[in-house]
Amino acid sequence: MYKKIILFACLSVMLISCGNQASNASSNSQLTNSIGSAILRDNGAEPVIINADKKEIIIEAIVNGKYFTNPSRHHGIVFEGGKYGDRAVLIGLSDEREVYQALIDIGAIAGNNLKLEEYTKVSKNVDGQQLDVYVTWDGLGKEIPFAEIIKSDDVRDMDIRFGGNFEAAKDNRTGCILCLDSCPIAITSDAAYATAELENKKIDKFIREDILPKDGERVSVIFRIK
Repeated sequence: MYKKIILFACLSVMLISCGNQASNASSNSQLTNSIGSAILRDNGAEPVIINADKKEIIIEAIVNGKYFTNPSRHHGIVFEGGKYGDRAVLIGLSDEREVYQALIDIGAIAGNNLKLEEYTKVSKNVDGQQLDVYVTWDGLGKEIPFAEIIKSDDVRDMDIRFGGNFEAAKDNRTGCILCLDSCPIAITSDAAYATAELENKKIDKFIREDILPKDGERVSVIFRIK
């Protein structure tokens, strides 16, 4: 009986040790992007394509056709796995945290000048690397400036900046990749409008049905350093 107890105890120690080793191996594994940087990416999210030579990244997105006729006042491109994935005019298929790292990897400089307290009041404009953003899709044969897929009675030159905001994005998981006015959570946003300006001034934004593919179709979005 005593020998059985000793044998059981030894087996238990061996199993616990093996379990700890497996756990350590799992915790030590780190997901990386195509150029070797450590990234955070939800399961099922599509990888961000990085072209360091052209200083550009590409993500896939889905046309959200309800914004052909219903207005948006904030969300431009949002990762589908984020809290607000269904509120975006284009639903992003890549994780916003990976988008952040990809922009860092092509040399973009984050602004990080906005605070969460400014999220609901008209206050500051986002700072950071200026970016050209284009949309294209299979068969189009060209790139269309993101500004040209948006329509509004309030027309300003779009000024998309790499706001950064990685910690806020990671903590809140809204999924925001590109917001239509300055945002302290989004990875990028339009500096032509201050924080919360669209909502506070009731400025509506729509996407153009006469330019984009139909609802649910896939497009590619290119972020390129100016």
